[in-house]
Amino acid sequence: MKKGVLRTVLTLLLIAAFMAALYFLVGKPMIKFVGNPDELDAFVKEKGLLGFIIFGLFVFVQTMSTCIPGLPFYLSSGYLLGGFKGALLCDLFATLGNTAAFLLGRKFGRSFLCYLFPEDKLSKVEEIIDKGNPKLIHILFMLFPLPKDTYAWLGYYSEETLPVWIIITFIARFPHIFLYTFGGEKLMSNQYGILIGGGVFAVVLYAVMILVLKKIKKQRH
Repeated sequence: MKKGVLRTVLTLLLIAAFMAALYFLVGKPMIKFVGNPDELDAFVKEKGLLGFIIFGLFVFVQTMSTCIPGLPFYLSSGYLLGGFKGALLCDLFATLGNTAAFLLGRKFGRSFLCYLFPEDKLSKVEEIIDKGNPKLIHILFMLFPLPKDTYAWLGYYSEETLPVWIIITFIARFPHIFLYTFGGEKLMSNQYGILIGGGVFAVVLYAVMILVLKKIKKQRH
């Protein structure tokens, strides 16, 4: 086996091992922790401001990983802080995570990203990116239930400046996050209808987006 091929294989194995370790050693314990509202509430009250920062860093890691689901964090944040304040906290650190991914992707390029993500996953996101105005695509990814955390790594396609990227990401992500933090707040009073309704709404939006993108693709061909 050639040295270049061997080096690539070893690199891929190390990255795969890192992603697996990130999920099992960091992601799962984080999800278990935030999945216990009483324990999380006690932790935040004990630590004060530091507790909120640590929780925010959880959201930051979750956003950058793309393999750790964000829903438990958003629900827990809404449970602890209420819908609006919880959404602001999660949105802030999610935007920071997306911005870090944006900067790393811009620095190292697509060849580096191929080590982090399957080729077909990148290609699917790139297909959507190629369908329209870069800024509009950025807004759509952040606003709707699309793979926004994967998109962030490819965000350099938008050719946006860093301040523009941060502003669009923060504003466009907020409604999607608020939907879940508000649901988390309502869970406190056992109002499950809000959460179920939000989930149905998100599914409908996703289906509409898929149909629109398919229609655009047919028109271009």
